[in-house]
This record gives sequence, C-alpha cells and structure tokens, in this order.
Amino acid sequence: MSYNIVHKISSAVCILALLFCLTACGNNKNTAGDTETATSDTAPMLKDPDNMPEVTLSADIDWQSLYYERLRSLDSEAYPRCALIYLNNDEVPELVLDTDDENHDDMLTYITENGLFTISEDLMAAEQTDFSYLEKTGRFLLSNKDSQIINNVADKTTGKATTQRSRYAWICYFNGELQDITYYLTEDRLGDGDPYTKISDLTQNPSVSVKADLPSAIKDYYDVDQAKTPEFMSVDGMIDSLKGDRKAPDRKAGDYSGDVHSLVSTYKDVSGKVVISNKEKTLHYRIPQIDLEGEEIEAINKEILELFNEGVAMIENPDRKATDHPGYQTADYSVYGQNGVLSLVISTIGFGGSDSPDQHFIYNIDITAKKKIDNLCLLNSYGVDPQLIETAFTEQVGQFFTKDQFPAGTSEDVIDDLYRETVEMFSPVDVFNLIYFDDAGNPTVLYRQKQLAGEPYVEKALTLYP
Repeated sequence: MSYNIVHKISSAVCILALLFCLTACGNNKNTAGDTETATSDTAPMLKDPDNMPEVTLSADIDWQSLYYERLRSLDSEAYPRCALIYLNNDEVPELVLDTDDENHDDMLTYITENGLFTISEDLMAAEQTDFSYLEKTGRFLLSNKDSQIINNVADKTTGKATTQRSRYAWICYFNGELQDITYYLTEDRLGDGDPYTKISDLTQNPSVSVKADLPSAIKDYYDVDQAKTPEFMSVDGMIDSLKGDRKAPDRKAGDYSGDVHSLVSTYKDVSGKVVISNKEKTLHYRIPQIDLEGEEIEAINKEILELFNEGVAMIENPDRKATDHPGYQTADYSVYGQNGVLSLVISTIGFGGSDSPDQHFIYNIDITAKKKIDNLCLLNSYGVDPQLIETAFTEQVGQFFTKDQFPAGTSEDVIDDLYRETVEMFSPVDVFNLIYFDDAGNPTVLYRQKQLAGEPYVEKALTLYP
C-alpha cells in the first residue's frame, strides 16, 4: 500500500485531534504560529489548497458493496447512525459514521481507486461540534456549537474587566483522496461589542482579523446558509438500503490452472555495505517482478522498483551522494496463490532491526484479467465470508493486549481502550487491511494497532487460524 497516502491522512487526523484539544481547553491562540494579526474591514480571498488536485471516480465503481461490508463489520451499538454525503465532485459518496459515546470517535469512510479507506474523525466531538459541508466542493466546516465565555478579560479601550465570548471553527478540504485543514477561525466578542473573526491560513503568516462575525467573514468561500448537514439513518437501515444496490457483490478472479510461482521472478538481488548517518549498514534487497503483460502489471512493477531505488543506487554506487534515506534495510518476497489469484507479498525490515514495525506490500492479482483485485474479490475467490475474517481478527488480535505486553502500571482500562480502537479501525474490505492467503489457506491481514505512545497507529501483520 502507499505510505505517502497513509502519512498524509494520518497527519490530517493528528491536526484535527490537536485542534479539538485546543478547543476543549479554551485556548484561543492562533495555531498557525503567526507573530502578528492584521485588521481588515473585509475578509481575505480564501481559496482551495493548490497542492491537492481534485480526484474524481467513475460512478461504475461498486462502492455499495464496499460500504455494505464495512457496515456489517461495525459495532452498531457504538455507531448507531450513519449517512452518505457528497464531499468532492463525483457520484461516489462518502460515509460518515456517528457515535454518541465519548469513548469512540466518529469515522469517515471513503472510496478511492485503490479501494475503501476508514479514518477516525471527531467530526461531531460528542455533540459539541457542528459538521457541515458544501456539497461537491470538497469543503467542510467544523465549528463548536456554543460560544465559550471567558471572564475577567481586560478591555483594551476602557481598561475595565469584561467578558469575552469566543467561537472556533476549521475549514477543511477533501479532494476525493486526501484531506487537509486549510483555515483556522476564531470569532471573539468583548462584552457587547462587535465581533471580530481571526482567519489563520495554516500555511501563511500573518493572520487577518476581520470586523465581522464568523459566517460573514467566510461567506464568499463558505456560505453557511448553503451548507448541508448529514441526514443520518440507522446502520441497520443503511445496510438494508445498500444490499439491493450492490453492483457486483460476488465478483471473483477468473479461472487459472497453471503454476502461480512461475508468474513472478527476481528482477534484482543486491546487497552491500553502505554508510548512512555516519554508520555502516548492510542493505539486502531481493526485488520481484510480475511476469505478466498489461498496463496495470507494468505500473505495479514500476511501483515496486521505486520502493527500493535509493537503496539499490547506494549499493551499486557506494561513492554516490545519497539523495534520500533508503527507508528499508532488507526486503524479500513470497509468492502464493490459488483460485485464479496471484498474491505477491514483499516483506521489509527497517533500520530499527527487529524492533521495526512490520511493513508489507501486498499485491493480489486476478491472473486472467491481469489486474489488481480488492479484498472483497479476494475473499470471494477463496469462498470466505468477510465477516468470518472480522470475527477471527477481533478474537485473535486480543493476544497483543494483555498486561504483560505493556509497561508495568498500565491500567486495564487503557489497554482495553487500545484494543477497542484497534478493532474499530479494522475492516475486512479496507485498503489499510490488505489480506493474502498462504499455501495452507490461512489468511494474513495487515492492521493498524493503536499505540500507547509515539505514532497513533503502527502497521502489523497477523495470521488468522481456524
């Protein structure tokens, strides 16, 4: 899977979490880090991010089947409601999963050309935050419902203590594949005075303070009167609605009776000692290539080579100045396949050695069609109900959430929360949870394990047994 995509999504989620924390603490500082704020009678020209071109999908994509399976694997008690919304300008909707439980985060699920993604978003912030969107523009707004009242604020004009009411909002942009927070807004009102709205572009300094309330200050870019809010329905109701609309729920790979191992060969096997950050390291890469024709296969082979280009160049040209960190110390691959499916699994070890996170790149190919397939097609090809994967994962991943796996003193409640969040983020049809079957027919799944510290999630692999 693409770590560029994962990194950008994770970064956006972290920023959201940070900003909500600031709101909860009553902090009205500008997170853009500006050193001064200009005052204006008119709002600056707001615009969509330049570095996020719009991504649109064909309406032929069977998004109904993917959302159907995602919802079937959901804990409907924790997430009783959901809604389909149209954020970016195509005919494939996004799915918002809403919760009332303060121990859970809302979730946003969406479809890309690579498949289904789920990210954790505190969109409604336990009913303290409004979420609205301008349909098919990519723009959505998060704002706290009630102004926070801060007492004993000195009025700069009179010097007397007065009240300050503050309201916070964030304008976000979703391009169909990635999202970003583009503007951070603060509306302040001292006593009975006129409101001022500070608009902070998170990429520029300084911010601008506009003599207007928040809706008026952003009206030309985000007209709140034209915005929509999700029309929620029960998860069970959505499952019933999607079931009959699925385009190809039983899709599977074509027939193939040959030897799948003959379809993959070693393109390059290199090793050598290199110096990285003034330390000598041994790199070893056994790089595969898929020996099938077709544009999609060609693109996959190119993608695989690009994963290890820098490391290979360092080995083959030891005097060359490195342009980037090689990323992986070793790489090897395995080939599996049955039922018309070729599964190529590349396993890597990072520079932390045995302590490095598991990093696997999985390519499941329909041999006759010479195209990548998603998890649903893979599971159908092996005759496995996605819910069996969900149930087995929920049961077997618990082995990593026992007290002996954590530092002394870690409470059971904390461990339970980490387990719960790990299970919530798993779906048998999610791109983050790629699957392959070994020669014995046992599925191995990739999953995001919630961490006690450091990165919120780390990728792991787990083989599920009957």
